[in-house]
Amino acid sequence: MNDLIALPGVGRQNRQRHSGNAFAVPGMVVDTHVGRVARRLGWAQCQQPERVERELCTLLPRGRWTQTSHVLIWHGRRCCRAQTAHCSICPVQNRCPQVGVKRAK
Repeated sequence: MNDLIALPGVGRQNRQRHSGNAFAVPGMVVDTHVGRVARRLGWAQCQQPERVERELCTLLPRGRWTQTSHVLIWHGRRCCRAQTAHCSICPVQNRCPQVGVKRAK
């Protein structure tokens, strides 16, 4: 895995992604979408990706890290978007603490 990160343009996210997908080594990828969704759901408090990664890895079983990353990325791109979150069609709106906050505004 260290050989991957030594390549130009390959950082922590790519290393984690390739570890989980290509080598079946669980990795929690924290990009902008994962960080945003995790904070909105109350799963993470921090802004820094490495800290969010630690929070999520503590919360979730190791075997779920790779798939959870994919699901949170997809959800953040399609539904829980930064500027225009689509809370009315969100499949987890009944468990999201942000839904009540948005309605109260």
